[in-house]
Amino acid sequence: MYNINQNILFTAIILALCVSAFVHVFLFPLYISPSHTLTKSFVDLEQSLCTNNILKYRKEWARQQCPLYGIVTTMQGGRLGNQMWEYASVWAVARRTGLEPYVPRCIRVRLDQVFESLSVPTLEEIAHCPVDMTFFVNSLDAWNFTRQSIILPRYSLQPDIVLSWVQDIISEFTFKKKLFNKSQQILQRAAKNISHPVFVGVHVRRTDYIGYLWRKHTVQPASFKFYYAAMKYYNQKYKNVVFIVVSDEPAWCIKFFGKLKNVYITSRSIPNSPSLDLAILSSCNHSIIDYGTFGTWGAILAGGETIFYNISQSSVARVGQILPHWKSIP
Repeated sequence: MYNINQNILFTAIILALCVSAFVHVFLFPLYISPSHTLTKSFVDLEQSLCTNNILKYRKEWARQQCPLYGIVTTMQGGRLGNQMWEYASVWAVARRTGLEPYVPRCIRVRLDQVFESLSVPTLEEIAHCPVDMTFFVNSLDAWNFTRQSIILPRYSLQPDIVLSWVQDIISEFTFKKKLFNKSQQILQRAAKNISHPVFVGVHVRRTDYIGYLWRKHTVQPASFKFYYAAMKYYNQKYKNVVFIVVSDEPAWCIKFFGKLKNVYITSRSIPNSPSLDLAILSSCNHSIIDYGTFGTWGAILAGGETIFYNISQSSVARVGQILPHWKSIP
């Protein structure tokens, strides 16, 4: 009798364990809150990546196919130059990994005002798709498998990857015709009657960046001596040089460069838009830049030679180590 009861008890325990396993394996997932796995949709993710959260969701993208594997995207930060790096970093990391690239609309809206037919789509196109945030990392180094996605941090710079396809990224950032034509008119005005001019774009960054330089690098801004030395280099190497100065502080430029015969200072009376200033720099043959992402992009898009103000560990110095024909002057 004792053995029979023991067998019945043992059988009951086995059955209970089987039922429990069945519930956990097959039924329990039905009762797990979606927030534990599929934490949000891409439209929610896009909102969190933008510093400006006023984004409207358009339902017509609802038929767009969801990504089969991971994606590459980025957080928004900074102004035009920074957002160009953020876009270019997504573009390049996607090329390197084979993942699908997407950028937040808050970045594309700004860049679409400046450039024609950018190729990287926005997150809005997959806004309806669920996204599991447990499969996201924040760098290429942390990326391990194709179903894992990458969210690059704001102010992301990936010059080693981006500039391995430098000619392609130059083609990607093709200026709108209105900006390009306006920049050509300004160069023609600056050259006047000079035949076969060699244009050298000069970017002078001052105002808010002076304080940043001291906090970040403990260095003073470039003095007029840096620009004079760089101009001397180009004057000795090329004939008919015309220096096109673009600056956020034109009064300082007028004070130190205004009397030089072959220097043309833009925004003497009416400030240009940043978009036009960038188009002007990119239309030149060569460049002189001090610091900051804006001037760096102007020189990258221009091609040719670039002389830059040497600050170790700066983004400009990193680019200068990669691209040929970039030289530093302390």
